[in-house]
Amino acid sequence: MLIDLSMTIKDHWRWKVDHQFHHDFERGDDFQTSIFRMGAHAFTHVDTPLHCKPGSITLEEIAVDAYSGSAAVVNLSYKNPNDPITVDDLQANGKHIQPRDIILLKTCWDERCSPYTKDYWTESPYVTEEAAQWIKDKNPRVVGFDFPQDYSLKLIDQGGNWKLEELTTHKHLLNNDILHIEYLCNRSRITKDRIQLICLPLKLEGFEGGPARVVAVEE
Repeated sequence: MLIDLSMTIKDHWRWKVDHQFHHDFERGDDFQTSIFRMGAHAFTHVDTPLHCKPGSITLEEIAVDAYSGSAAVVNLSYKNPNDPITVDDLQANGKHIQPRDIILLKTCWDERCSPYTKDYWTESPYVTEEAAQWIKDKNPRVVGFDFPQDYSLKLIDQGGNWKLEELTTHKHLLNNDILHIEYLCNRSRITKDRIQLICLPLKLEGFEGGPARVVAVEE
């Protein structure tokens, strides 16, 4: 069974999606063709270390299977709004994590608070600094999040002018070459603690991240 873990790209208060028609049936054209423009870190997307680490590898240079493979699903769906995700949470629910896994933190936050609202950020659970260090020590290849994972992301009125020191998972994981998949959704449909994950970002030359279609495979 394939489970789509990707957000729909549509009008959003935070991420502007500029959708225009180059050819349009309503103008009498024989075809419809669209042009769109949006940020590379909007909706479900991947980060490469270049996002916070100068001189790192760019998106088109990363192997096609870099974000895909065997994944350990860590069930944290009991966490409440504004709850910290702690080392105790991860130790209790992440015993099945293996070295070089993809780790998927499953809060199902998008089903409790729509990612198309501001509350999705301001009320989200978050990963503590100690928990981010614990994840790093597990030596994963990739970590996937279905919630805004850093406490500072709650401060959306800053306009995105954050420092690396303030973004816990970016500092401890991405800055240490552990790849990110961000703003996943539909995790409640995953029923097993180990799955295969397929994550295929767009092959954008020179980019530090980009949109991805992400699918869980449950057998």
